Amino acid sequence: MSDKVSTTPTRGDVRPRRKDLAAGLRTQGTSDMEAVVAQVESLREACRIIMRELVREEAARSVPVQERLMMRIFKVASELERKSLQEMVDLIEPQRPLARRVELEQRAIEAVMAGTQWLTAAEIGRLVNPKVVNARSIVNRWQASGRIFGIDHRGEKLYPAYVLDATWRPLPAVKEILAMLTGFSPFRIASWFESTSSALGGRRPRQAIERDPDAVLAAAKSLRAGAIHG
Repeated sequence: MSDKVSTTPTRGDVRPRRKDLAAGLRTQGTSDMEAVVAQVESLREACRIIMRELVREEAARSVPVQERLMMRIFKVASELERKSLQEMVDLIEPQRPLARRVELEQRAIEAVMAGTQWLTAAEIGRLVNPKVVNARSIVNRWQASGRIFGIDHRGEKLYPAYVLDATWRPLPAVKEILAMLTGFSPFRIASWFESTSSALGGRRPRQAIERDPDAVLAAAKSLRAGAIHG
């Protein structure tokens, strides 16, 4: 008696095992998409072989019987192919409309621009000293020494009023805060000043900087740490 194990497939073995095939291909390092593509191609080839053999084996039978068998195979194969193609569709991330993102960005920019009064260097210089000859030079010196920041708008630099005290000079804490935010773009800094902060009890840094500068500095340190450590 032979100990050879029969490799003849049983009736249940010939049923397509779609998940097993995809899993096997993924185990070999093939991507999900490649697995599904290989599955579809294997299915199509199997159907071609079965139909060719049917034509050969069923040649003696009546044409209607042969056609019914082939249509049944075609129907099953088509359904399996449809499911496989659906898997491929589901694996692809569709292009989504950007309207929502654009709307959020627009709202953020509008909040920054509308949250405070913005002044030019010349306007601030004249507020500090109405008789100054070069009004811009005062603010230029402040910016060079890191005591103030501004954002570009339509070709001109604008400065937020919340970094200035009652005499229109930079608040003492601004320099330390800006030093902590070195590397951030001016608009990113302005956006942070305008955003509510849990570290400030829900207040915006621009609202707290004059009366609670130490807390704002601590919040800036937290932002810096988060940016560095991700």
